[in-house]
Amino acid sequence: MTAPPHVSLDDGPDEVAADRLAGNVAELLVSALVRHQVDVVFLNPGTDTAPVQEAVVALREAGRPTPRVVLCRHEAVALAAAHAHFAVSGRPQVVMVHVDVGTQNLGAMLHNAARAEAGVVVIAGLTPRTSSGQVPGGRDTLVHWMQDVPDQAGIVRGYVKWSADLHGAATADEQLARAFQAASATPPGPVYVTVAREVLMEPVPAPPAPAPRRAVPARTAPDPAAVTEAAAALARGERPVVVTSRLGRDQAAVPELARVAELLGAPVLERRERVNLPSGHPCSVPDTRRTAELLRAADAVLVVDCDVPWVPSVAAPPASATVVQLDADPLKLSMPGWDFPVDLCLQADPRLGLRALADELERLVDTGALAARALPAAVPPPGPPAAGSLSTAAVVAALDSLLAPEDLLLDESVTNIETVRTGLARTLPGTAFQCGGSGLGWAVPGAIGAKLAAPDRRVVAVVGDGTFLFSGPTATLLTARDAGTPFLIVVLANGGYAASRRPVFDLFPDGASARSGEVVGTLFPEPPDAALLAGSCGAFGEDVTAPADLVPALRRGLAAVAEGRCAVVVAHVDSPWIDRATPAAPAPAHPSARPRGDRP
Repeated sequence: MTAPPHVSLDDGPDEVAADRLAGNVAELLVSALVRHQVDVVFLNPGTDTAPVQEAVVALREAGRPTPRVVLCRHEAVALAAAHAHFAVSGRPQVVMVHVDVGTQNLGAMLHNAARAEAGVVVIAGLTPRTSSGQVPGGRDTLVHWMQDVPDQAGIVRGYVKWSADLHGAATADEQLARAFQAASATPPGPVYVTVAREVLMEPVPAPPAPAPRRAVPARTAPDPAAVTEAAAALARGERPVVVTSRLGRDQAAVPELARVAELLGAPVLERRERVNLPSGHPCSVPDTRRTAELLRAADAVLVVDCDVPWVPSVAAPPASATVVQLDADPLKLSMPGWDFPVDLCLQADPRLGLRALADELERLVDTGALAARALPAAVPPPGPPAAGSLSTAAVVAALDSLLAPEDLLLDESVTNIETVRTGLARTLPGTAFQCGGSGLGWAVPGAIGAKLAAPDRRVVAVVGDGTFLFSGPTATLLTARDAGTPFLIVVLANGGYAASRRPVFDLFPDGASARSGEVVGTLFPEPPDAALLAGSCGAFGEDVTAPADLVPALRRGLAAVAEGRCAVVVAHVDSPWIDRATPAAPAPAHPSARPRGDRP
């Protein structure tokens, strides 16, 4: 099936100028998306999107380029996919949803986009304003009254950088330019635009006004005097550490981080929301058994591009340590309770700030003010799992043996995230992604956006069984099938919500739950057959319960992806938190490894 024509980054200035001619605001909107380099509109339609749907077909009929429209079977799927597309491509994409109810269905995925600073333009319908036929597009069904709410933008106000309502043809182009500028500017983030159906159908005067000029602000460099002071403070430290989580979203910043860490002889403590240092780099310390010890002993700390550098009740640097912060958004005003100590603050683009710090540290090395330091010894990896058990470590090792360096990994493994981070090597910047927030269900639909942004790359999502259910697997797999975006899903199935069981045991170590091994509301005594579900959506599915079957099953899944289908490989793993259970009734045994590659 041939994909409909859509915008290409190779479109030249003449084509862009021609696309600005529009008969109504809906056509103007679609043409503006082309001009703003939108590849994909992730659409969940409603009665209010009809003018845009018509505009796309009319513009294509006229031979003019339009973005590709991907029908998403749920709004959360649309936003997760757009978020991941931005993470891979660096260009804001568009999510189009239906009035207030469609906006509410964005849910936790909007939280993730806000926390991850993902540039996404959400365009939502607004209930028509007229009801007696005064202008085209007015109210003509009862839901147009039911969906008329006092403050629709208030649903998302705490999670978006900017919001606006398109008022009409005279200002729509200008407002859309402002939306994309806001979504792209540092720090990027989601924006929210509403538009009523009557406005979309409003004629556009000819000739059109000149294209709005809204440049994205350039990256900001740090104050030179502050860089000198920060470098000297870090150089004085005898036990410096660097803390980051998502610096690698700017791939060019990764070698600058390596320069700073190597010059300081400082271990880098990270959560790996992105590839901040290549796996195996001598400064990388992915094992949390070591990071807590290093943090507690540090006398100088560089925190760079990180919202939550540590959890004070778990591990923190001593009060005497000097803390240097380098961040484009150092105040974190979207987190009212952000309260981490900072002695020196450099507000700047992290890449430019690290480059300036490295240059200054090199000068200190040349003058003898900074001597070479040896890195602390690494913690040896854990021993092999018990014979016959299917551990997360075994699944990760099997997957690691099959992935290529350029494959894209979307990691939402929750309580298994440390095992995935330490065991699944990522050596190339821009090949590992987390959601950046705490809203579960992002990685699986996010893989759709990652594949659309990088169609020549293989995409793998690693999730828990609870996360798999949160992702709306039916809606996601059907969307992926129709969009032609095959990817592999590896489900680490431990039979329940381990992340919700662990706090009960931690907070009440001698409590009734610990004595009985039962934590209410956390087990899946009869989980759904994910492999069978995959087959019903045209995907390949297989269950694995034995270590020897892991690699063959993953190979079959990757082969299905190469053939153009999604694949779901469910590995039934052990968990120290779930295994403490004493369920009221024994859970049915998982079936032996079996392929479910065809529809039932």
